[in-house]
Amino acid sequence: MEARTLDLEKFPQLPSELWAYKNLGGDALVLAGQCVLMITLLFLIEMDVFARCKKFSFKKIPPRDQTLELDNDVLQEEERVRKNVTDVIRVCDFRKAYTTLLGEPSLAVERISFGLDYGECFALLGVNGAGKSSTFKSLTADTDPTCGEITI
Repeated sequence: MEARTLDLEKFPQLPSELWAYKNLGGDALVLAGQCVLMITLLFLIEMDVFARCKKFSFKKIPPRDQTLELDNDVLQEEERVRKNVTDVIRVCDFRKAYTTLLGEPSLAVERISFGLDYGECFALLGVNGAGKSSTFKSLTADTDPTCGEITI
């Protein structure tokens, strides 16, 4: 392959510092191609074309803990949420499990139920790792619940 050299005699009006300007066409073509590729990739991601790639199955989701001792007010709220479908935000028997790096399921939230009417202020309180962020991520449709029902 023969190396090409630029002939300075053909373009005497341009200083030698501007020779990079003459080679700008190839760079612009590559940048335009990358732009088209990235916009296409962004469009495919936004259209959720790759959704089936991020789905994975748990080896075994731990069974529901039947030995949970719940207070009467918690049981009353569960029953109220089951019966009342007019709440603006309704979370019924929500459960969220994640897969660890080793492929084992890890339970983040177990059996949470609450309902909110229009104008109510609500907060989740708990220690680190209690499942507050997992609950709100499912409320905002960032993640899907493993079990249960979320209605907004």
